[in-house]
Amino acid sequence: MRDFLLDTQTIRYWRDSACSQHAAVKGNVDALLQLTASMEVKPKLLVSVVTLGEVEFGHRVALAPDPAAQAAYMKFVQEKLPDTFELSSDATGAYGELRTRLFNKYAPGDKRKPKMRPEQLVDPATAKELQIQENDLWLCAQAMAHGMVLVTNDRMAQIRDVAAGMSPALFVQNWTQPNTASIPS
Repeated sequence: MRDFLLDTQTIRYWRDSACSQHAAVKGNVDALLQLTASMEVKPKLLVSVVTLGEVEFGHRVALAPDPAAQAAYMKFVQEKLPDTFELSSDATGAYGELRTRLFNKYAPGDKRKPKMRPEQLVDPATAKELQIQENDLWLCAQAMAHGMVLVTNDRMAQIRDVAAGMSPALFVQNWTQPNTASIPS
């Protein structure tokens, strides 16, 4: 049974009924709960500490902070996603492999020099040039390392491309589309 790791936007769409994606995400959550109602062992809906960090950041940089709304959002997260998924060393292998594959396939030629120092390979500019977000890479690595389904609306085309054929596999579902929640084998 695979658990589901929800990213920041998916949680926001689930919570915010004013978002155009709300109905589809809520419908998929409800459908998944209905699909698994008779199962003895049910998959969990999880939130990563990486995602919680993104939420905290968003609250702290809000142009017009609304403490009551922010508290209500965090209450929703704590009630609907009580199982926080910690970032552990289990994900480092998948992260390293994904990052290496991204670098080897998509890094501009001038970044691929012999005898590069390791810090040159993790320069934040590299992520920008590769058109990925570092947190997405960590979420994918977490999901892969633990056999979970990453639920996201992000395309992550480059990450998906290099993850193809990796073991463990990267499973991604986009619940902003109606009737897309499923339990992969």
